[in-house]
Amino acid sequence: MTSAPSPSSPRPSARKSPRRRRRGRSAAPLAEAGQQQMTLRRAPNIWAFVVLGGIVGIVVGVLVGLAGGGNAQFTQGTVVLFMVSVFAVLGLAAGAVVALVLDRISVARARAVTTEVVDEDAVPGPRAEDPLTDDPRSSREG
Repeated sequence: MTSAPSPSSPRPSARKSPRRRRRGRSAAPLAEAGQQQMTLRRAPNIWAFVVLGGIVGIVVGVLVGLAGGGNAQFTQGTVVLFMVSVFAVLGLAAGAVVALVLDRISVARARAVTTEVVDEDAVPGPRAEDPLTDDPRSSREG
């Protein structure tokens, strides 16, 4: 038996396998020219909130560890390190929760705007061939 297709059976068309799509929303392609509807919102930087929460948690952990009373079983350094580790984890979690709440608020406040799509060739600006066009000293005589 051979694996070659028989002439009577239709041959499947040669298609490329579809590429995997990225998770999340893909940006809508821009129109060539004219107006386009877009959604405008201010989204928080989640990692900044998580890191800030962790730093605040570490500071609070140091303060709580140093403010605690002395103990015969544990040294002051052990208590401080334990409190820092506990409050750092709590601060990271609190920062993430705050960022997610702010993200949901920004989604609720998002608004639709109409933008003007401009062709790149039509935008006036300095030309790459003549670097002296933007130099204000070039118009003065020496």
